[in-house]
Parts: sequence; C-alpha cells; structure tokens
Amino acid sequence: MRSAAEERETWRAKERRKEERHTLILRAGLLEEAERTSFCLVKNISIAGVQLKVYAKLTLNAEVKLHVADESPIAGHIAWINGDNAGMSLRDELDAATLLRVQQKLKPNKRRALPRMKIEASALLKTGGRLIRANVRDVSSFGARVSAQCELQAGDQTLVEFADLPAVRAFVRWVDDAELGLSFETPIPMQIIAQWIEGRGRAMP
Repeated sequence: MRSAAEERETWRAKERRKEERHTLILRAGLLEEAERTSFCLVKNISIAGVQLKVYAKLTLNAEVKLHVADESPIAGHIAWINGDNAGMSLRDELDAATLLRVQQKLKPNKRRALPRMKIEASALLKTGGRLIRANVRDVSSFGARVSAQCELQAGDQTLVEFADLPAVRAFVRWVDDAELGLSFETPIPMQIIAQWIEGRGRAMP
C-alpha cells in the first residue's frame, strides 16, 4: 500500500502534466463530505484539481463537493491528505471559461464575502443590561444570522456570547421579523470558528 506522501507526489505529477497549477492567495470555501460541511481555504486550483487547507478530518478517497464564491459546487474526491492540507481531484475537468471565472473570484481584487456555515447552536445577546437568548442559524468569521425575540434595530450594538468562545461585539446589520444579521466588530479567526463548529457537531450542509 502506497504512503500518503507517494499518493500526493503522484497526484502532483499528474497535475503538472495536465496544466501548470495556478497559485492563489488563500480564499475561503465550503467542503461537503457525506452529510458534513466544513470550512476550507482554497490554496490553488487548475482544470483538474484543487489544493486545500482544511479544518476538519477528511477521509482519503472520499467523494466531496467544493463551494467557491457563488459558483455551482465542484465535485471530486480527496486524492491525498498531509496534515491540514489536502488535494482534491475533480470528477470533471473544468473548462477554460469556468476556471478563469473561478480564478477571478479568488483574486484579492475580487474578494467575496466569506461563506457562512449553517448551524444549530445557542447564543446570548447582551445589550442595554439585558440578556437575550438567541438561536444561531449560520455563522462565519465575520458575522452570524440569529433568531431572537427582541427589539434590536439595524445599527444597534450588542455583545454576542457563544458557548465555548470568547464574547464578541457585533453590530446589527439588518432585521427581518425575528431574525437578525450580525456583523462582528473583530472577526473570529477562521481556524477558531471552524474548530468551534466541528466541536458542536451540528453543522448542516
């Protein structure tokens, strides 16, 4: 049985034969494996493969789907794993137009909002000396969507407490009936938010 290092080198050799790999600044994506979704960072991408930095344990040869920006999911399988890095071989090679479009969306001057992960979790909102219970619907490093029975309005400030995470100050960006869109004053590092989601075990695809 070949080692992970041998699998990785074989994969890289195939990639080099097909097309020069396009190195990109790290950009966030969502990776689906079976019934679980996790954050990842796209390190580079070519017509036939993607190199990823991952924050959840993956299974070698597992079928996965990668969500990048607002593109349709890209399907493939995990070809190699080395610590928190992984190589994904695509089920179908990307056509030139799609590859170019994805590359443009991953470039620094085309930065997209960080994807949010759907999750079921609880939180407390502290505002004006009151404690308000809230249910978290989705979350990212930069903000969250929560449902809560309160009178907060767009522009209000609040302190958000998630279980097992430090409290973070946030601004209410929008209100829609009982749902609020929160923007964190200081982003939570992706590694921390990804580990928090993994620990909850209740993230939804």
